[in-house]
Amino acid sequence: MTACSSDLALEHRPQGGDVLVVDATKDGRAQTRGLTNNVQTIWSEGDAVAVLTADGSQIGTMTPLNTGSATARLKANLTSPVALNDALTLVFPRTGQDYTGQVGTLADIAARYDYATAAVRIRYVEDGIVSATNAVFQNQQAIVKFSLRDGANPLPVTSLSIAADGLKQNATATGELTITPAAATSDIYAALSGVNGKVTLTATVGDDTYTYTTANSQTFENGAYYPITVSMKSNRDPMLGNPLTLEAVGDGTQITFINKSKGNVQVSKNLTDWENIAPEASRNISLSAGEKVYFRGNNASYYPDNEASSITCTDPCYVYGNIMSLVNATAFDKLTSLPDGNDTFRSLFENNTQIMSHPDKELLLPATTLQPNCYRNMFAGCTGLTKAPVLPASTLRAGCYQSMFTGCLNLAYIKCMATDISATGCTSNWVNGVKASGTFVKASSMEGWSAITDDASGIPPGWKVTSE
Repeated sequence: MTACSSDLALEHRPQGGDVLVVDATKDGRAQTRGLTNNVQTIWSEGDAVAVLTADGSQIGTMTPLNTGSATARLKANLTSPVALNDALTLVFPRTGQDYTGQVGTLADIAARYDYATAAVRIRYVEDGIVSATNAVFQNQQAIVKFSLRDGANPLPVTSLSIAADGLKQNATATGELTITPAAATSDIYAALSGVNGKVTLTATVGDDTYTYTTANSQTFENGAYYPITVSMKSNRDPMLGNPLTLEAVGDGTQITFINKSKGNVQVSKNLTDWENIAPEASRNISLSAGEKVYFRGNNASYYPDNEASSITCTDPCYVYGNIMSLVNATAFDKLTSLPDGNDTFRSLFENNTQIMSHPDKELLLPATTLQPNCYRNMFAGCTGLTKAPVLPASTLRAGCYQSMFTGCLNLAYIKCMATDISATGCTSNWVNGVKASGTFVKASSMEGWSAITDDASGIPPGWKVTSE
């Protein structure tokens, strides 16, 4: 912002100190205290401009004598005398720059974050009349309007974090700023200072997060206004919204689902037309190369009464999607807890040598709250798997991973975020017979794996271990 005044002048001093008067103009492009919706600047009632000496002491507060326009006369009663050649700094809306706590509106920026300063020097003092050099206010930040989108749709966010090299949190510190609007909105106004690098935005939308990083380094000129439309991407794995899926690699593939659960399982080849597989019934589905079949249901266990439901294939098939579609047919994408009870998916794919890890699409087991024996023997004997589904749960339950991957001869990657493996038999024999070399990713705080002396129940020997 650039705001110019006529020469400063002190009127005849009353009792108690000098009166400082400044004719000040706010530049039309500047982002100053009085911001209108079209980002024009006006002086408003209640505006306050601090008068500081060279050592930072405040000796007065200026207020506008007229409001509603870009030009106003400002007046202050000084609490200390001034002398010839004294340097003064005029600061508004408050001293001590601090950009934290923004709520994303122009009104909030105008009231609390529209910092501007002017340096002046006293050039004449005599008999209560003082004049000074012209005041030229310089804005200390840019105003950026972020219009947030998910594709073509507005993205109503409950918070927006902004990170960039040089981004000022206050006058002395740099770092990330988080803007929290009073209500979800897709338009966020931000007062930003010091940006000199790539900008990363992280938005919170419900229980999801969206991110965007600029391709190139950015700078924002102090005093300028930048309306920017940002197309953001969800950080949620897209597979969370896909039901359990099997995709045929070649023609003439037959997939069989035997349903031992207490309720129906639904099957579809197009996600529109669903057919029921009743309890104790089975269904054969024939697929050509590239065709897919989807499964969903509302069942707490696929191993009730000690009988396992099963999915088998006659020929190689990719397996991917969200396994939670079998416990909640319509709202599985956000589920992270398995239903109460035992044996949720026990032995579901056991000895299915035809299922394969897809090169680009993941099989998701997103539950962080497990149940006893929930994944026991789930993939035992699945020799086509090369990569295990990520296992995000921190606390394991009795038998939950027991023999889960035993006999998976080609399995060479496991990511397990467990930090409490004290439950009885929770990893018993779980990696017996996996590939001789591979990668095991563990939680960075987890040291308990080293206490397991049975190679088949801990981290496979010979595997590289990394931490996250």
